[in-house]
Amino acid sequence: MSIKIKICGMTDKKIVNELSKLNIDYLGFINIKRSKRYQSIDNINKLTNNLESKKYLTLIIDDEDPVKVNNKVIKTGINRVQFHSNISIENIKKIRKLNNKINITMVIGIKDKINQDIKNNLEDYSEYVDNILLDYIKDGLTGGNNKHIPIETAVEASKIIKNKNPKCNIILAGGLNYDYLKEIFEYLNNFDMIDVNSGVEDAPGIKNISKIKNIIKLIKN
Repeated sequence: MSIKIKICGMTDKKIVNELSKLNIDYLGFINIKRSKRYQSIDNINKLTNNLESKKYLTLIIDDEDPVKVNNKVIKTGINRVQFHSNISIENIKKIRKLNNKINITMVIGIKDKINQDIKNNLEDYSEYVDNILLDYIKDGLTGGNNKHIPIETAVEASKIIKNKNPKCNIILAGGLNYDYLKEIFEYLNNFDMIDVNSGVEDAPGIKNISKIKNIIKLIKN
């Protein structure tokens, strides 16, 4: 299976260094204050300053102002940005003009079913971003819910995106752990990447290397 793996919510430098040596495609650092795994820009720099490359790192933010976004990219040296916000397509266009090297992921929250508004968002954003991350939404917020989107609904969302823009990568998130990934394994070829966070933790931000290795073995072998 060619699906990629992203481990999100990094907070510990030792674990960052260990994971950088494993068969993981991306690591994510959360710069959103409401998150239990929040890291300041300075802390993110400390966590990543001895890595050989930052091209596989992702900066997770909820900013919407293009200048602020670009400043964070410049300060961290991380060109992959994931938006947990209602950033407009107009602001995404402005970010592209400020910095055409930024790889943009838009998070779209889904609960149980896809209504017309969600369908419109999936189609509209797919034409302006590099990746769409599908996450469970609760009380208007995505991320950190430790809940799954029903897999049939996630597959439906994937097909909507690919029909509109086949080049847009689709990332599945939302409470993913080894047991659930094994359960939905036959559906994973509908996605380009999985995003794992709380499902491989002993505590918020403290990743369990053994759990991560089990997922790598399941997905990559």
